[in-house]
Order: sequence, then C-alpha cells, then structure tokens
Amino acid sequence: MNKKIANHIKLLISSLIPIFIGPILIHFGGLRGSYILTILGVIVCISAVLMIFMSLFGIITELFKK
Repeated sequence: MNKKIANHIKLLISSLIPIFIGPILIHFGGLRGSYILTILGVIVCISAVLMIFMSLFGIITELFKK
C-alpha cells in the first residue's frame, strides 16, 4: 500500500476521537448551561468533519493518480 494512502487512513481513523468527544461536550454544555462547552463541542465536531473530508479526498486523489 502506498505510504500516502496509509497516512490518510490513519487520519481517518484518528478522526474518530473528535467524532465522539464533540457531541459529549455539546451535551454537557446543554445540561450545565455552559456556552463555552457547547461552542467547544461544535468546534471539535467541525474539526472532525474537516479531518474526514481531508482524508477521503487524499485517498481518492492517490487512488486515481496517474
């Protein structure tokens, strides 16, 4: 397997951490009425989505490279 594809797969797997932490922070922020936790949770969720898109586009470009 290509080393670049392996790096993108590692990024995809490491994006699982913010996928689970983000909604937990949003939930705790809603329970306590803390806007800081809610905003932090939204930022973590957005970063997880960006990590997923970056890794998927990287894998696709490496697979279809000539």
